Amino acid sequence: MSVLHKVKELYDALGQDMFMDISVYMEHAYIYKGPTYLILGKPVRKDDGEPEPQWNVSNPDAWFVHTAVGIEHVSDFFNFMPYELPFVGWKRRVKGQGIKWYDLNRLKRRI
Repeated sequence: MSVLHKVKELYDALGQDMFMDISVYMEHAYIYKGPTYLILGKPVRKDDGEPEPQWNVSNPDAWFVHTAVGIEHVSDFFNFMPYELPFVGWKRRVKGQGIKWYDLNRLKRRI
């Protein structure tokens, strides 16, 4: 199954619009796609409320990973960051969890 089919299955299960997210991230943020992975991410302010509505943020301090499919290990994400920021965060929507923020340097040392 292609990565886009996997992403579409995820979005359908969550009742969300994959095409809308890809369009918005393509215009305002970052998309990394390869044969086996897709990542949607953007720079945000960690302590400035929910990251989903934050676009084109001045002085970001964190990467928010909106969608990541096909990434086998969190260290794979480091290869795709256009530049480092102090924090990185994501939420496990499938598990209904809130956003977890991680100190990037501590995370890199643990891996």
